[in-house]
Amino acid sequence: MTTGAERLLATEHWLLAAAEDRHQAVTAWAGGGLALLRCGGTFAAVRIPAKRIQEAAISREPQEIDRYLAKWLEGGPVICDRAASWYYALVPASTARRWTVSGSTCLGIGASLGVPRPGTTAASGARVYWSVPMDSPGMLCHPAAVTGTVTAGIQGVSR
Repeated sequence: MTTGAERLLATEHWLLAAAEDRHQAVTAWAGGGLALLRCGGTFAAVRIPAKRIQEAAISREPQEIDRYLAKWLEGGPVICDRAASWYYALVPASTARRWTVSGSTCLGIGASLGVPRPGTTAASGARVYWSVPMDSPGMLCHPAAVTGTVTAGIQGVSR
């Protein structure tokens, strides 16, 4: 049996594989900051305007949006940047090569993403937090589910 703390630590190690400077990333997390991680190797990130997510979820309440995303992205990890008004759905790295969904951008090779330490939630008051926590290493959003969520936001309908 694996404990939540063990899964969290394993997830941290998995994410740190994408850090250009692992020590700097660990130090940033220890200070409550963001680790700058490279996209395109371990994962890619679909950047979605918060307005699209709010329209899809028919809510502006962070807890309701988090529940909506967890359900429709089947527990796949999502990061929210409150100040910049973006959501980032983490997807397999290969997604970036073929992403063409209007209203979103897939960050792949050559891009970096500020990632909060696993376990950072909206309740912590952090500017950037895990809207849907990464439950275990390598667990990513399915690209088709992300496409459906972005499309629902464009159409202004909830599923």
